[in-house]
Amino acid sequence: MDENRSSGAGTLEVSQADCIVMRPEPLSWVHLTATFFILLLFSWLGIDLSRQSDGVSTIWFTNGLLFALVVVRPRNQWIPYFVVGLSADILADVIYGDPFPLALGVSVANSVEVITSSVLLTRWFGSPFPLTRRRPLLAFLGVAVLGATAVTSAMGASWTLLFVNAGPWWMLFRTWYLGDVLGMAIIAPLVFILQRPGFFVVLQRQRLMNTLLVLTVPAIATALVFSQSKDPLIFFIFPALLLVVFRLGFPGTVLSIFVIALISISFTIKGHGPLMLITGSNLLHRIVIEQIFLAVALFTCFPVAALLEERKELQDSLLKSEQRYRELANADALTGLANRRGFDERLEKEWSRAEGRGESVALLLIDVDLFKSYNDIYGHIGGDACLRCIAKVIADTLQRHSDIAARFGGEEFAVILPASELDAALRVAESIRHAVLAMNLPHSGNPNGVQTISIGVAAAVPDRKTSVTSLLTASDHALYRAKYLGRNRVEGAVAETHGMEMSAQD
Repeated sequence: MDENRSSGAGTLEVSQADCIVMRPEPLSWVHLTATFFILLLFSWLGIDLSRQSDGVSTIWFTNGLLFALVVVRPRNQWIPYFVVGLSADILADVIYGDPFPLALGVSVANSVEVITSSVLLTRWFGSPFPLTRRRPLLAFLGVAVLGATAVTSAMGASWTLLFVNAGPWWMLFRTWYLGDVLGMAIIAPLVFILQRPGFFVVLQRQRLMNTLLVLTVPAIATALVFSQSKDPLIFFIFPALLLVVFRLGFPGTVLSIFVIALISISFTIKGHGPLMLITGSNLLHRIVIEQIFLAVALFTCFPVAALLEERKELQDSLLKSEQRYRELANADALTGLANRRGFDERLEKEWSRAEGRGESVALLLIDVDLFKSYNDIYGHIGGDACLRCIAKVIADTLQRHSDIAARFGGEEFAVILPASELDAALRVAESIRHAVLAMNLPHSGNPNGVQTISIGVAAAVPDRKTSVTSLLTASDHALYRAKYLGRNRVEGAVAETHGMEMSAQD
């Protein structure tokens, strides 16, 4: 390695599905092997980058990469990954010509950083580690980025000086530390978000162009600032970076800082950019300032991006809760269908929609025949069970997603059929009546011996001269006719401005 871096009375039935035991995801040896070669490559790149910058460790990739891979996995899989990380680090150092004892010592120091950060942060915040949330992120910046890297840098600097005369300990520590800080702070969040399923939403076709345009702004700003050495315009990068923070959130911020780091480090190493204006400075000094600039950028933007992400999650949660409470407010507690308030709201909405489209809307009013007698015979608990069964039959019989079933009140139900003529509505009503009859729910007080229903059907094409009340009145009259004619039947009516056309169906 480079010398300068590097309860109830009933019976409980348990189904087979209820007895499934969640087993931990098995260790993927293919993934582990791929991880070894990726870590080996990035260890080699980190060492090579330090050689190109006069022995200064500009950024060290592998510790942050390994940390991000580990903290999203079960703890029982950590040890193989730690072993892979240590082996890849040692091999990269040996390939570059470092003696094995030196390579072993500095690699162990790197492992201490990853192991310490992983254990402490997952112990405090759980596993998998929620890096993108504000408090865990601040803990990550404090423990992994600032704390564990300091311990590793001290160990690595001390071990290196046992084999190589690399100058003052504090200077070796400083260059090692800043490279480690940047690597952990930039690479770990980058790899972490790349493993999140939701990350690739910003790369979907409908959002890809916007994502690329927003990410291009800080990239162009950084290239313009660091491609010239006449004026110290480095502050122009921050407005562009804030644009990414507010438009793309935490994932975009991580990507943007990674791109900014690549561009600015490349120009600085080649002797370009505003840092060349620092008088009397050498490359080491300029790279240190470059590292401090990147550290300030990420320590400023990461917490803001995480806070915005938490706020968005809270807003989404509140919207879902509001929607859920709205559904509960419009739901009948006994049957689970829409209640009277929900029915009234949907009927008004469908009536207005049908008026705008010139379509017919149909309404079914359903009465449970001789329900008072059913309650007297089987009790109110039995009556409730009867209503639940009928509600389920009604809901299951409806074929279209747009059809709405509701409990109209007491033992009455209602069904709204958007874009339906009378004939189609009568067929639906007959299907419901036959389905209830097919339940064979005993009712000794009914002449049929089983529970039956009566249904009144009406349909109308709304216009400005009619109101939804006409549809309700027509279906109510049809229901009254069905009950008057002996129950267990369907009667229909067409609600019109100038009268009502009656149609019967047995």
